[in-house]
Amino acid sequence: MSKFNILMCSRPGGDRGPGLTFSHHVDALNQDKQGRFNVNELWKLKDSSELEDYDIFWFYAKGFHPELYMNLKKAYPNKKFVFGPNVLLDYPDYGPHDPWDKWFVNNVEFDLYIDQVQYYNDHVKKFLPKDQVHKADFLDKCVTFDIDPDLINNKNIEYDCLVYSKRRRYDDNYFDFHDGIIDGLEDNNISYIELTYGSYKREEYFDALLKSKCCINLSLDECPGIATYEAMFLDVPVIGSPHNTPSIFDQNFWVHNTDRMTEQYLKRKDGSATPYIEKVQEFLRGDLKPAISPREYILRHAGYERYAEDAYKLMVEYCE
Repeated sequence: MSKFNILMCSRPGGDRGPGLTFSHHVDALNQDKQGRFNVNELWKLKDSSELEDYDIFWFYAKGFHPELYMNLKKAYPNKKFVFGPNVLLDYPDYGPHDPWDKWFVNNVEFDLYIDQVQYYNDHVKKFLPKDQVHKADFLDKCVTFDIDPDLINNKNIEYDCLVYSKRRRYDDNYFDFHDGIIDGLEDNNISYIELTYGSYKREEYFDALLKSKCCINLSLDECPGIATYEAMFLDVPVIGSPHNTPSIFDQNFWVHNTDRMTEQYLKRKDGSATPYIEKVQEFLRGDLKPAISPREYILRHAGYERYAEDAYKLMVEYCE
């Protein structure tokens, strides 16, 4: 069994979102029950001579100075270089948009480039050098939940659904889609509560989930979203698309053919609200039941054990 000594060379800022998933990434690999990883961080080294101890230099997030990569590549040409998942692209509808992105795709040689979901990785491949496309893959995130599980036993249902409203900059049809969802719910006497991304407190989100029979994800895309993971942790079924809820407890809860991938990026189709409403109605009638509880699924799927196993397979395939 191989053991991989990994040095993390860049990280996202903050302690939520990408910053949080970076911390889980490091913890999951270092806590691997089979001891297959030793992960450290560049900024924790005491001396540059310690660089020799690592087999893999992993750049988790963009923004690192090009000289860092170039100096490491020059000094250690036989080491393995891994990039992702928070490297490309800030503007998926524009491709490599800023000077840093353009530098990366034109100069960086990697052994593995990863994103967190396959559809986004497929999109990034359009912009990578042709001789490196075969070295791009995906690794879904892992998380732990700082949520009191006893909350699940204290649900007080008041609404048929929670509408999780999140507009992406590049989602041209969002407002028509959103209004169609609200009109459809009201026309069919489906009770709801709506929360808009960026304008609520985390406790308000949990409270709304515990009062709702299901959650509708209106975002065009997620890679994947922590909010949907938290909904599943609280055992609330999420209704969404393969692009906004790529990791889902039961694919029957996907609403298909509401968007399409173009050369530019995802585009939402006209009239997409109707199949969403139909899926909600199917669930509320009892004709759509989860094959596995959302909570049971996400505890297994987002867990450290699954993440370490998937990461190990990638390291063996691309970096051994």
